[in-house]
Amino acid sequence: MGIYQDYRKAVKYVNPSLEADFVIGVAMFASAVALMYLGLFVDLVLGGLVAIMVFDVALGYPMFMRDKRITQIETTLPDVLSHMSTSLRAGATVESALKEVAGSGYGPISIDLRNMLREINEGKTFEEAFLDFGRRTESITVQRSVNVIVSAKRTGGGLVDALSSIADDMRQNMRLFKERRAKTMVQVLFIVIAANFVGPFIFGLVAGIILFLASISGEPPALFGTLIFYFKGYLVVSALFSALAASMIREGNVTKTVIYAPVLLVISYVIFVAVNYMANAFFVV
Repeated sequence: MGIYQDYRKAVKYVNPSLEADFVIGVAMFASAVALMYLGLFVDLVLGGLVAIMVFDVALGYPMFMRDKRITQIETTLPDVLSHMSTSLRAGATVESALKEVAGSGYGPISIDLRNMLREINEGKTFEEAFLDFGRRTESITVQRSVNVIVSAKRTGGGLVDALSSIADDMRQNMRLFKERRAKTMVQVLFIVIAANFVGPFIFGLVAGIILFLASISGEPPALFGTLIFYFKGYLVVSALFSALAASMIREGNVTKTVIYAPVLLVISYVIFVAVNYMANAFFVV
């Protein structure tokens, strides 16, 4: 129930006019069409994998778009806080500084800031509106920063200094996160390419050669079917582990595996089958 509620929130977060049940229904219909068409006319296993991938991508897209928007907000928030700090140092009030920042084109966060400004004009205090803004973003980083800023203002700790220091800390954390992603790019590419491109290519080539050699003798070896089964099983396991490794190393979030795995499974299987077919056809010719 919690996962479904989280998904409903993600759909509304991306498009308030959409309903989660409608998106799930469309995803199920598209998956069924892919399974029936590919399963009947191409390959049953491929049809099943593509159906899973279509369903997974359709359901994962709202989550992806929500995470993308949250990332944009977290990226621009340090500039927003620095802008507000500069305006307050120049003698502006909190409301006027907020109005100036909201109209400065900081992307998605500007919409939330305009909503926050409207709430202040309707009677909410700065603290209440700022806390609501943090909850609406659904970002743990933003909510923590907002709580520190609100506490500093309530205790008289100096709003300007709090804005500046938090902006600097967020920039530092963002810089460290980008450095980690840049340093792990080569490792992630190596894992994904080796597991989902090189491995299926080699296995498909070996299977094609074995089938060709078997055709010379007139019948395939007794263990050929078992060998192909183990080849496909290895490709499934390697695709799953490569998706898990990529999500953990690249994103630091194991839940991303659910999005990566079906796509990598389809890529591995298509390469294996295509290379197997081309190798067999090449040697026959």
